[in-house]
Amino acid sequence: MCLGRGSLDGPHTCGLAEEVFAALPWPCVVWRQEGQRAVMVNAAFKREFGIACGRAGPAWLDEHFQPTAAADEFVFRDRHARTRRYHMTRQLIDVPPAAFHAVFLMALADDEQGIEEPATSHFTTLRPDVSLTPRESQVLDGIMCGKLNKVIAGELNISPKTVELHRANLMAKLRVNNVVELARVVLDMDLSPRQEAATPL
Repeated sequence: MCLGRGSLDGPHTCGLAEEVFAALPWPCVVWRQEGQRAVMVNAAFKREFGIACGRAGPAWLDEHFQPTAAADEFVFRDRHARTRRYHMTRQLIDVPPAAFHAVFLMALADDEQGIEEPATSHFTTLRPDVSLTPRESQVLDGIMCGKLNKVIAGELNISPKTVELHRANLMAKLRVNNVVELARVVLDMDLSPRQEAATPL
């Protein structure tokens, strides 16, 4: 076996690949095409998830990473760790007589502040049945100010695609089909308390 052995004593392709993967700053896991257990996890993977070759592999990835609406984006869920969102890249490494699968995981910056936790906002108090994350609240504020996705993305230091994902989540939570309906719902809820207060008894 080439990948997964204790030393890299040869200049062949497989050994060089292992050396490169081991040095990557983001988590990487590799397993044989016909196998179900990892033959290599790099130091970044061990630091990030706290597991080594014995537990890692395709089954572990399927169990802990759930796809989101965005392409190649997955949410990591584990009862012993905080929820985070990752960009996942898969690669087939064909080095006859064996073939390997490699997965690379890059954490997305907008999840570093724990944005999965529900936010307490003015809108949430008006609609207790709707829980918004802090990031969703920020995106909603931008939408209500009439800002474009790329402007919201620049202000929040996230990608326009991530803004689109949050906007889609907002529309799903509020059961609307477009941004106009979204704004109408928010404005209606926002104005209700003021209208009640203005009504004479």
